[in-house]
Amino acid sequence: MVNEFNYVYHGSTHQGLKKINKNKSTHGKPWVYATSSKAISTIFISNKGSDLYYYLSGDGSENNPVILVERKENMFKDIFNVSGSLYTLNGKNFISGQTGWSAEVVSEFDENVLYEEYINNVFEKLKELNEKGELKFYLYPKRPNFIPKDNSDLIPKIIRWKKRGINIEQFFEIYPELKEKYLENLKKAEK
Repeated sequence: MVNEFNYVYHGSTHQGLKKINKNKSTHGKPWVYATSSKAISTIFISNKGSDLYYYLSGDGSENNPVILVERKENMFKDIFNVSGSLYTLNGKNFISGQTGWSAEVVSEFDENVLYEEYINNVFEKLKELNEKGELKFYLYPKRPNFIPKDNSDLIPKIIRWKKRGINIEQFFEIYPELKEKYLENLKKAEK
């Protein structure tokens, strides 16, 4: 499906880019990744985080707001204490429905930068976006009720990653307290 937005956004720690080049990622295809949400693209300025460090959902629309939840204390200070740029790109080449996340759009072409916004500190910018209502930002220990305090909602995802051959050792380094629960769920999934 063609992106109905005139503009899309791409976050990067690299500044001064005139073009965003295609990059082969976990989806196996060389694409330029972007979103129609400035808030989501601001999150992706940092390349330190992943699903293991935060819960992220939503597409930035009125009916599906962006929710960003810190899973353990001070993870956000480490992940988002970076500077970078939010790049505005023409949306004409971007399509949705390719990655499994409605917020993400991709282009098969290298894309020229239309505008660059320098972000001095992503952590501070995310707090500012929260105050403006552009995302719901939860610092540990606060979180929505649908995310368990022990982060066990990660276990089904980690089981899927293991089945796909993705190295999951980092999960056990961050959440050693979930190893027994993971093994129990793995046994159930293998039956």
